[in-house]
Amino acid sequence: MFRAWGLAIALCACTEVSNEAATSPASKLDEKVFRCNVEPVLARQCSFNACHGQAGSPLRIYTPGKLRATKPSTIDEAIAALTEAEHHANFLSASGFNYGLANVEDNYLLRKPLPASQGGYAHEGGAIFTGPGDPQFGAIYAWLTGTGVCK
Repeated sequence: MFRAWGLAIALCACTEVSNEAATSPASKLDEKVFRCNVEPVLARQCSFNACHGQAGSPLRIYTPGKLRATKPSTIDEAIAALTEAEHHANFLSASGFNYGLANVEDNYLLRKPLPASQGGYAHEGGAIFTGPGDPQFGAIYAWLTGTGVCK
């Protein structure tokens, strides 16, 4: 009996499993619109060192004078404009919150910063948006739905 069981396990272990590569959530989003309309909101509202200006944060935002991709050695390096790589890293960090969502309205970039009375989730930084009519909410929503334009 143990031999048959062992043989069955061995045969199952030899089964080839293939997984299709998941589509990157960033591939469906416009990086130019992000950089024009969304990145400024995230930089202004979310990039504080105690919040999303930390390297280990699920949403990590690089900004001048705060978190940088490479540790600056001078104050001039710290406050310099973001590099293209830092802008792109911000885009990828925010885009990751779009993975596998059926409804844009459920995206954490939209829901977490809303007041609880407006359908928001618990956000340690408190409510950032006043509601779905907030222009900052609208900028992120338009980017996520593909209706945003770079102004």
